[in-house]
Amino acid sequence: MTIAAYLGLLGTWIAAITTPGPDTVQIIRLGSRSRHLAVWAAVGICTGNILWPIVTMAGLSALIAAFPWILAVLYLAGGLFLIRMGIGSLRSGWAERQAEQRVSGPSSSDASTANDEVGVEEKQTNTATTAWRLGLATNLSNPKALLFFGAVFAQFLPVGITMAERVIVLVIMTAVGLVWFCGFAWLVSVPPWARKLQQFNPIIEMVAGVIFALLGLFLLFNGVEKLLHL
Repeated sequence: MTIAAYLGLLGTWIAAITTPGPDTVQIIRLGSRSRHLAVWAAVGICTGNILWPIVTMAGLSALIAAFPWILAVLYLAGGLFLIRMGIGSLRSGWAERQAEQRVSGPSSSDASTANDEVGVEEKQTNTATTAWRLGLATNLSNPKALLFFGAVFAQFLPVGITMAERVIVLVIMTAVGLVWFCGFAWLVSVPPWARKLQQFNPIIEMVAGVIFALLGLFLLFNGVEKLLHL
């Protein structure tokens, strides 16, 4: 590959990952809870961004061209996951909002119950492994990733690209992805900013849920459309 080809791919990759999408929403959502969770979610997202180019360079585009139904299945699977995640985020935000209302109410017993409920929810979700898995799953179901690696990325890989060039491409994309997503996770979880986000955490959760659900419906629509045109 020429220097121009590397620069073209790098510029397109930076534009793709810095454009807001499910990955960004997920980091903001978790960053409002803790830097620990946000960074691990970012690492999970970057793990997905390592898998995507590997699969693509192994022949994903050619496979999709030969078997178009594969892309339809990817759309459907990604759509179902995003809808499931959206519903979960909506329920979490609503439950937290109800808990806050009970805490501010006159009954001390209600406040104690609400605090217990929130504590259980945090214990269930606030682990590095869970955050990493959530980041990975979000990236693998990300419509932007499906479109970028399914249609755009392969166009920058010349015919006869060597193994060394493939490794260079993978290293560049991984390094840039780590800098961006981990840097963004660190930024949104800076204490003053994180405290402001925490004040609006129920709203963030519900807005994120709506975004995830809408993107999931978009993928489902495209998946069904592709199946009908096979």
